[in-house]
Amino acid sequence: MRVSECVGVNIDDLDFQLNAVLVTRKGGNQVILYFPQEVADALKAYLKERKLIQTDKTNENALFLSLQKKRMTQRAVQIMVKKYCSIAVPLKKRMSPHKLRSTYATRLYHETEDIYLVADALGHSDVNTTRKHYAAMSDQRRREAAQNVHLPEMEPEEKTNEANAEKNAAEMSEIRP
Repeated sequence: MRVSECVGVNIDDLDFQLNAVLVTRKGGNQVILYFPQEVADALKAYLKERKLIQTDKTNENALFLSLQKKRMTQRAVQIMVKKYCSIAVPLKKRMSPHKLRSTYATRLYHETEDIYLVADALGHSDVNTTRKHYAAMSDQRRREAAQNVHLPEMEPEEKTNEANAEKNAAEMSEIRP
C-alpha cells in the first residue's frame, strides 16, 4: 500500500470479517487488500484507543490521526516510519515507507514467483512496471541456480570406456588418409 493510500483509509473501510481494507488507489480505482490476523489484532487494539479521540466532523472517520486530531499527512507517516525504524533497526541508515513497500513486494515475489500477483498487490496497472524492478532479481536467481547444478560424477568404469573411445577415435583419424 502506498502512503497516500494509507492516509486515505477510513475506519469504515475496514472489514474484520474478511480481514480486509478498501483502498482507493492512484487514479481513483478502489481495491480490497487483505491482511493477516496479526494485523487485524493490531488494528483492533488501535481502534480501541482511536475511538476515545474526539475530532471535528471532517476527520471523525479517518483511521489514522495526527496529534492535532486531524487525518495524518503523508509527510507525518514518512517521519514516523523513519523514526521508529531507526529505533528498531539502528544500523539501517535510511528507511522510508517506499522501502518497506518494496521489501514487501520483494518478499512476495520470492515466495510466489508470480509477477502478476506482485503487480496487483502494488497496484501497478501495467505488469511491465513491476517486471522492470524484479526481472534482475529473477536473473540473479537463475544464475545462482546454475551455479548450484552439478553434473553427476562418472563411475570409474564409465571413465575407462570414455578414455578408450577417445583413444579409438584418435587412432582412426591417424589411419585415414
